[in-house]
Amino acid sequence: MDILFAVLYAVMIGFYNVCKKLSLQKSHSSAVLALFSTTAFICSLLWLPFGVIVPWNLFGILFLKGFLIAVSWFFILKILKNVDLTIVTVTDVLSAGLSFVLGMLLFGETASWLQIVGAVLVVLSVVAINLCSRHSQGSAHKLQILGLLFSAMISTTCSVFDKYTTTYLTPYQVQFWFLFSVCVFAWLFFGVECLRNKTYLIKKQDFGNLWIYLAGFLLFLGDFFLFQAYKVPGSKMIVISILAKLKVIIAVLVGILIMKEKQIGRKIFFTGTVILGAILLSVF
Repeated sequence: MDILFAVLYAVMIGFYNVCKKLSLQKSHSSAVLALFSTTAFICSLLWLPFGVIVPWNLFGILFLKGFLIAVSWFFILKILKNVDLTIVTVTDVLSAGLSFVLGMLLFGETASWLQIVGAVLVVLSVVAINLCSRHSQGSAHKLQILGLLFSAMISTTCSVFDKYTTTYLTPYQVQFWFLFSVCVFAWLFFGVECLRNKTYLIKKQDFGNLWIYLAGFLLFLGDFFLFQAYKVPGSKMIVISILAKLKVIIAVLVGILIMKEKQIGRKIFFTGTVILGAILLSVF
């Protein structure tokens, strides 16, 4: 069941990333972050009847995760506005390789030699796609890639938090307080951006940007499946974290078919090697 939940998460988050990209065409990145995180949190209110009270020490971990994710998304949205959707999504796969290592070191998880080959294949494929990609802004592209790598590090840290917190809490508790904290920090960052730009960044038309609300709903669904995957007895972070990155399939297909992105052949080839690596992880 953990594999099924991880794949469902990948599908939901794959389309979530597409909706984020489309929402940025009409709205400011800070407004998008504030509105879609609020939408996701409102959806999580469904879990109130299941009980969401958590110990203070675990609440602190969830709040810290919310802060880290909000910081990551803040920069990701700014980068996503100017680069290919495929590059943002595939670079994120790097966090899976790091999660693989931490899963073994921190939680004593084990992997067969074929699973290790799969993890290495995923990471090398990510590096290859970054090397093959080109961006019109030249040196700015390198800074954007560094930002994406920083986001990957945050994602890895949060995978550790997810594995730890779901050991002691229900998926409903974890998701509710995570989305609550993300929402709080998203609005704080929004306020800072408004002060910095000396204008209110949410316009009237932003409330009619349906891509924002769809992104929030898909985020809610995706995280629900992710936390369910971690809660399955015997589930491994080293497997879930990499299977979750199959969201790259959605990004590549949409990027090629709808957004007419470039470097099609290379992206398809290395995305195929990412999938192959994921198969080695899940089957063996």
